[in-house]
Amino acid sequence: MQSHRLARLLRIIVEVRTQPDRLPDQIAKNLGISTRQFYYDRNQLAQMGFRFSREKGRFTILSDPVVTIGKLPLSELLALVLATRHLFATRDFSVVRRALKGLCNIIDHLPESQKQLLRSVIQDVIIKDGFDCRPDILEDIMRAVDEKRRILVHFRHGAPGSRTALDPFALCFVQSKLFLDAYAVERKKRKRYRVGTIDKSSKFKARKS
Repeated sequence: MQSHRLARLLRIIVEVRTQPDRLPDQIAKNLGISTRQFYYDRNQLAQMGFRFSREKGRFTILSDPVVTIGKLPLSELLALVLATRHLFATRDFSVVRRALKGLCNIIDHLPESQKQLLRSVIQDVIIKDGFDCRPDILEDIMRAVDEKRRILVHFRHGAPGSRTALDPFALCFVQSKLFLDAYAVERKKRKRYRVGTIDKSSKFKARKS
């Protein structure tokens, strides 16, 4: 799920809640989408657990699924995911990482069915769509930074089978893109690499201090 799709789902929730009992055509027009798209999004929300009433063709939200942390509505948790997606504006990855960790801690307390859904949303909206990278690669890089380990990476447009040894220092945002600040071992040069250009990674060993 991309961030614009999650934002649209949240707009539908707000739209139907604030002005209930309207026809699908009216809701779709206000949102600037087709009626067909509205029904597709409504079905997605229903799969998440939202319940709708449709009397005489008019829609009303009957219930917003509640997660187990302080009776937090699912719509508010989805809004937190979307807000975290846009925290790159702070230009500080540590802020985003703490927010991401907080979301994961909340999700750890959810029922299994909700865990799977929310983890998928976080991976799609924040990591894939927001950071333009694979979740497993980001995890490898963060651990390499934390553990001060050398990491071997393959860049998307590099020769097949080639690996670049990097000693990572930190992750940072540059013009809304996520970069890895690292020392290139073979080139003996410190450089920034866009994380989205890496398609394979593996930790190698603790680097020399």
